[in-house]
Amino acid sequence: MSSRFGRIAGTVALSCAALLALPATATADPAPVDPLAQAVAALQQQGTSATDPALAAATAISGARTAVADDVDANPLAALDAANKILTDLGITPFFYPTAAINCASVPGVPFGISPAVAGAAGGPWPNAKAPLLPPLNAVEKGETMFAFLPAGIVDDSANKAGMQVAWFNVNTLKGGFADMGGATTTFVDSILDNAKLDPITTELLRGALSTAIAKLPAAGARLAPVETGSGTVLAAVFGNVEHKTADGVNNCFYFPTVGLVNVG
Repeated sequence: MSSRFGRIAGTVALSCAALLALPATATADPAPVDPLAQAVAALQQQGTSATDPALAAATAISGARTAVADDVDANPLAALDAANKILTDLGITPFFYPTAAINCASVPGVPFGISPAVAGAAGGPWPNAKAPLLPPLNAVEKGETMFAFLPAGIVDDSANKAGMQVAWFNVNTLKGGFADMGGATTTFVDSILDNAKLDPITTELLRGALSTAIAKLPAAGARLAPVETGSGTVLAAVFGNVEHKTADGVNNCFYFPTVGLVNVG
């Protein structure tokens, strides 16, 4: 996905996030306070450049009040139940609704080849993994957020783990931007080891143990991205491409944006 197209998709997704995050009220009631409009005003008063990623994202969210797509069943396919359970079991909060890619699934018999997917986020410290004689191990610490993406129907993941992105905006700090997502296993293990700051021998022993543990999860197509979002209420959108192998060769699947909200400590 090109950087320009990624920003456009992120802007559209974040606009949807604003609609989902702000509750509707009757016309007779006072208008609710719009934190995104306040964020735009604050950034503009600070003299922030219009090309700044945070201001661009906040402006798109606050100014675009287009209709959201039709309601989507939270579990259109049974596979979504399993995917959402994986997220919640790991302490990751699922996004508002799932997403999907068409003509993508490796599993035979799926209508239109649909590959459903879910996304979510967890504020640090996460996951507070325990290991003998070591302090809690975390992939993200306080003020950071781990964003996750998990598709269903992908069996043989490609060596290319690029393509998925997360767009985020912190309503409280007025910061935001875009981040690339990487393969789940490598990102998870490297993030924990970077934060642990252990000696080289212990690091390699722990790398093997962590890689073995996470390899037990159905991670084909799964992506993670640790982001320094800062503490506060964070709106986010996950979208992009997943490349995987099928009987006919390599398939590149585009997943439409899914949006969510996470409170980061």
